[in-house]
Amino acid sequence: MTDPQTALGQEPGFSLLTDREIRCLQLVAEGKRLEDAGNILVLSQEDVSDALASAQIKLEARNLFHAVSIAMLMGVIRHTDPFQPE
Repeated sequence: MTDPQTALGQEPGFSLLTDREIRCLQLVAEGKRLEDAGNILVLSQEDVSDALASAQIKLEARNLFHAVSIAMLMGVIRHTDPFQPE
């Protein structure tokens, strides 16, 4: 499993997650579809898909769900529940 320093680019030779990748992961974690995420970020669905695929590779995740889970566990993105007060 990827450790936080690796995913955040704090070890030499490892890629840093970009702001776009983080924003796309956050929107997926909130249950947004690629089309919705693209509209929110003013990106094409292909750009969102590319950002998510890149994040998945950088996080060494097996799939998108796994990438979101890793990002949440590391604190890169946060879980939001519309039914829970902050």
